[in-house]
Amino acid sequence: MKKLLALPLITVLFLAGCSSARFSISKDYDFSKIKRIAVTSFTSHIDYRNSGDAVADEFLTQLMGKGYKIVERNKIGSILGEQDLAASNKLDPATIKRVGKILGVDAILTGSVVKYVQDSKAVVYYTDKDGNTSSQSQLRQAEISISARLFDVESGEVIWSGSDRDSGFEISDAIYGVVYSLVSSIKNDPATK
Repeated sequence: MKKLLALPLITVLFLAGCSSARFSISKDYDFSKIKRIAVTSFTSHIDYRNSGDAVADEFLTQLMGKGYKIVERNKIGSILGEQDLAASNKLDPATIKRVGKILGVDAILTGSVVKYVQDSKAVVYYTDKDGNTSSQSQLRQAEISISARLFDVESGEVIWSGSDRDSGFEISDAIYGVVYSLVSSIKNDPATK
């Protein structure tokens, strides 16, 4: 009986963890010209102050793994501060062009953490053939949902936009999964050139 109850539970947990990536790509944009990307700090979820940093760090790691050159967030922050742009927290086309030129990058990536559940727990009860509880297991699950945008620094326009959610047993697994999905949807891969 345990096996019969466990199979639907595992199926539900698997489907709950499946990705739901949505993204849009500028059709006429030549992604092969992107070599250097500035990864800004992501806006954190209101309940988890550092969630945006964790997501931005994962983007940095995965983009570097794909062969892109990355400009550190600290450098971006100091440039935004020097240009009196940090207070507005808005990246309009003129700001994107100016910051892109100063940093010497081809694109700027930014985004926000929409949902962040670091650790939720559920207790699963197993019953015997008479319906009595025979044992129990405790499951942990973390979940994240993010949205991101990639701007071209010459035009200041959004050239790629994506959002996704993922879950895992640890928050780091969920972050890895959602970022991997989004990075994989960006057209250019300099490592293959």
